[in-house]
Amino acid sequence: MNILLAEDDKNFGPILKNELEEDRHSVHLVSNGVEAVMSFLQNPYDFVLLDLRMPKLGGSDVLRIIKCINPGVPVVTFSGAAANSERAETVDLGAIRCFSKPFEIVKLRDLIKNYSIQTH
Repeated sequence: MNILLAEDDKNFGPILKNELEEDRHSVHLVSNGVEAVMSFLQNPYDFVLLDLRMPKLGGSDVLRIIKCINPGVPVVTFSGAAANSERAETVDLGAIRCFSKPFEIVKLRDLIKNYSIQTH
C-alpha cells in the first residue's frame, strides 16, 4: 500500500514511517501541510495519515483539499494537542478515525490492515 504520512514531529514521523514500512507499505513522509498537498497531487496514494497541527497548512485544511481531489481515499488524522471538537470535525470531514497522541502504533497498523483487506 502506498501511504502519505504528514507529520512535523522529527522523532515521531520517522518512527511511524519505519513501523509501517515493516508491514511492507511504501511510506512517503512530509513535514508540513503544503508538502502533503503537493505530494498528494503528484502521487497516487492508497492511504493518508495526517497530523492535525502542522506548519504552513493544518491537517484539517489538508484533509478538506485531499477529499476534494479524491473523496474515496481513506484518511486517518492524529494529534496530541487538538481539542475533542477539532478531532471530531476531521471525522465529519471524512477521516475514518482520529487518534490522540500518543497512540499505540499497533492500533493504526491494524486499522490499515483491516482497510486493505476490505478493499482488496
